[in-house]
Amino acid sequence: MTRLTVGDPAPPLALPDTDGVVVRLDPAAHAASVVVFTANGCPYARAWHDRIQAVARDWADRDVAVVQVVSNDETDHPEDSVDGMRARVAAGEVAGPFLRDAEQSAARAWGATATPEVFVVDRDGVLRYSGAPDGDHDDPAQDAAWLRAALADVLAGREVARPVTSPAGCSVKWRVELLWWAGCPTHGQAADLLRRVLDDLGRGEVHVAEREVRSREEAARLGFPGSPTFQVGRRDLFPVDAPPALTCRVYARADGRSSPLPDADDLAARLREALTRPWELPGWVDFRRQTASPS
Repeated sequence: MTRLTVGDPAPPLALPDTDGVVVRLDPAAHAASVVVFTANGCPYARAWHDRIQAVARDWADRDVAVVQVVSNDETDHPEDSVDGMRARVAAGEVAGPFLRDAEQSAARAWGATATPEVFVVDRDGVLRYSGAPDGDHDDPAQDAAWLRAALADVLAGREVARPVTSPAGCSVKWRVELLWWAGCPTHGQAADLLRRVLDDLGRGEVHVAEREVRSREEAARLGFPGSPTFQVGRRDLFPVDAPPALTCRVYARADGRSSPLPDADDLAARLREALTRPWELPGWVDFRRQTASPS
């Protein structure tokens, strides 16, 4: 997974709100912008929720824009559907734009791994802070102190004193899909391989959606270069420079041979990276314990 680094340009962000109106991040229009990847059911996101809304309200008159993005796959998390989001908006629980990343493209582009995960962008569109709102979701008195301090530094034209903290919370719930075409005989083997590899990775809880691709138009829409195709967050785990097609796919194996299926070890490595959880990031620190995770 590609992770943004402080100093990187912020990726474009244009997503629909709960009314279907597309909201675009425009850093140049504000003194600072905050992008928060969040979720409706995650206990960490719920614990930090009011603190983040307070930041949105407290800093609005200082020209700070806060947008909140829900990227989780709704298959096993219906509370993160547009309907679930609308309910929170209707209840007055959300300050500012509340955006649905149904294709998970924004979470991929920003390298989000946690809910919540906070990014602060300056007027030049440069990432200045990433991480958690503060050091303890269980302590409301912390009041999103890390986020507030980062905003104060950005608005004052200073370097952010603490530009990176370890994201803490629930993992982003990625959509894992197996795309297949009936003209190839490997669908069942591919499904078994994918399930076995996820189990071996200790990720048996991950939902796998199996989708038959029936037309060239559908193949083009899904970016389907052949059967079987393994995707996470609508991104091909084995990207190839090939046009969408209803055809059988060929994978290069470690021993140099070609195969209708990838090596299990290769698939495992790509899944491990694509499904990275926050506490699996290199150098991740639990700030409540002040201990680094194993490398």
